[in-house]
Amino acid sequence: MTTLASRSERSARREPREAPEAPVGRTTGWWGMVLFICTEGATFAAFIASYFYLRFSHDTPWPPPGDTPPSLLVPTVATAVLVLSCVPMLLAGRTGRRPVAHGLLLVLTLSAGVAFVVLQGVDYAGEWPESTLHKDAYGSLFYTITGLHAIHVGIGLGMLLLLLVGAVVRGVGRGHLGSVRVVALYWYFLSVLALAVYATVYLSPYL
Repeated sequence: MTTLASRSERSARREPREAPEAPVGRTTGWWGMVLFICTEGATFAAFIASYFYLRFSHDTPWPPPGDTPPSLLVPTVATAVLVLSCVPMLLAGRTGRRPVAHGLLLVLTLSAGVAFVVLQGVDYAGEWPESTLHKDAYGSLFYTITGLHAIHVGIGLGMLLLLLVGAVVRGVGRGHLGSVRVVALYWYFLSVLALAVYATVYLSPYL
């Protein structure tokens, strides 16, 4: 009996164990980010709709008398920098496990986001005091829409910084690259949003 039992144990050990199945479909983090993007997109859509509603309900020119049309040079450069930063963000999720290339691409994306925020501040300095937050509806919407977008870019910069720290501490593994792709969704959203804000706040007053 003892011999038969030991033989059964040895044969059981030799039997190959079934490998755990890989998760199918999108991760929970991916769906969470998509939900967050949809929520924030609806918020910005409401602000942009309010902007055009107030613009076309005014009998006076837009911007109202006393406000100067926004300058285009700085916001054009800032928007272009943010949109082009999608390229290194995309490549960062496709570098494989090459930490140096991966880190450089994340740093490049992070630098572009910082440049956008700095240029947004430069644009505010140029608009002030002709247009202020409390002067009229135009100024209120101008600073609310662009400021809210800049805050979201700041949130994206925080995400990128966490990715950089994670790459240094834990390395560039499969889980890390998955997180990079999730954050990339948010960064693409910020770039598309930058184009919408640029067309609404900066270009439309000239049309």
